[in-house]
Amino acid sequence: MIILSSIIPVSIDSFMKKFYNRKNELASLNKHFAIAKNNLFVEVMMGRRRIGKTELVKKHIDKKQALYFYVTKKSSQIILNDFTGILKEQFSFVPAEISNWEDFFNLIFELSKKQKLIVVFDEFQNFNSVDKSVFSILQKKIDEYKNKSKMHLILIGSIQTLMEKIFTQKEPLYGRVDNFIYLKPFSFNEVALICGDHKVKNAESVLNLFSVFGGVAKYYDFLEKFSLFNKPLEVILKELFISRDTPLYKEGENLLIEEFGQDYERYFDILFCLSIGKTKISEIASLMQLPVTTVSKYLSVLIKKYKLAEKRNLRNKKNSKDNRYYLRDIFLRFWFRYVYKNYTKIEIDSYQPILDDFKKTFASHKGFIFEELSRKLLYKKILEEKILPCQPRKISNYWDKKYEFDIYGEDGRNFLIGEIKLSGKAINKKLIGKIEEFVDFRNKNAVKVIITFDKITDVKIKKLLKQKNFYVFAFKDIL
Repeated sequence: MIILSSIIPVSIDSFMKKFYNRKNELASLNKHFAIAKNNLFVEVMMGRRRIGKTELVKKHIDKKQALYFYVTKKSSQIILNDFTGILKEQFSFVPAEISNWEDFFNLIFELSKKQKLIVVFDEFQNFNSVDKSVFSILQKKIDEYKNKSKMHLILIGSIQTLMEKIFTQKEPLYGRVDNFIYLKPFSFNEVALICGDHKVKNAESVLNLFSVFGGVAKYYDFLEKFSLFNKPLEVILKELFISRDTPLYKEGENLLIEEFGQDYERYFDILFCLSIGKTKISEIASLMQLPVTTVSKYLSVLIKKYKLAEKRNLRNKKNSKDNRYYLRDIFLRFWFRYVYKNYTKIEIDSYQPILDDFKKTFASHKGFIFEELSRKLLYKKILEEKILPCQPRKISNYWDKKYEFDIYGEDGRNFLIGEIKLSGKAINKKLIGKIEEFVDFRNKNAVKVIITFDKITDVKIKKLLKQKNFYVFAFKDIL
């Protein structure tokens, strides 16, 4: 899509689906567009593929004077010719042929001296393989025109490590960016809104979809396109994932191979281990038949460089040797668990074993997602509404040699302890007794919490929880 509304304002409503949220990001973009009336404003937008970067920018440039360029992996001259063609369609003074990138950017920046303009380069990091000289040329133009251009320059990228290298290390464009936007997935509430607009209003159904797709908007477009919003999960799995001609069969590879490079298979195997609940480094090393030191090296890169994994340790002890590792991306957790694991079966069209395994294990997968989600929602509720007499610095899960709990946090005076269960029926005397035993052992002020997806209906258990001064929340209470 190319929009240049300097002559005739163009609306994108006719080919754009309903736009959800991103209010803060849109407000930020509009504020920076206003700043650009006097000075060049350079904005970089990053986020994983499918997260909605392009749709957000389309919304921003709607009915504004804007040029949009998508950087493909063609040859440098072909892309330059394509971009020249875009300019020629709008301006009669553009020469029939622009022979180099210096002239191309000079033309755009000269134009921005005369009129306020948004210029967008999508998948900007592709210039790294197309023509790296673009970075130096653009740096020179930014320096030359920063006080005389009326341009809001937006550079979008999906390969985070490459984008960070281009802009945050000692590269030509280092220090030339006025603002970074890191686009995050939608929250559960925002996903619930999307689902509600497609007549999925049952909370459990929304949680099921969220446990597959997380907060990545584009995947919900697939549900709409294939009329799958109200279909059973097994149907969604078969229609979108576990056939060679389905749209999300190779999605994990498409998202990550370019990030990981030649070592992608090793990283993929570690992510698969994390997806099936292998959280200890010894478990991962054993399953992969690799030395612990090798696995540790790759995990460190997944955490620090790619930000795909997370390391937790007992009560945030920095030197703890009892660490556990988790895959942060909900969709990738699902994809590695049910697609990557089953490549061989998919290639020979053996679907039934995959579906049988899915029926047996999805509740466990969903339970983990529910735990992570509940901790985040509880923490947000504590910070915003002070619903508990404890203000922990963070909420995580807890483990030691004897105990494991889903909720743990400290605020100096008190500590927070509790459990999260999908079913209210899972809350019983034994579980309550285990928490009470731990509290007695700690000999410190405790705030005890139970979170369940549905309400606890057992009258005796409800009475016992009240007697023991537990704070009890159903999922809807912390939304």
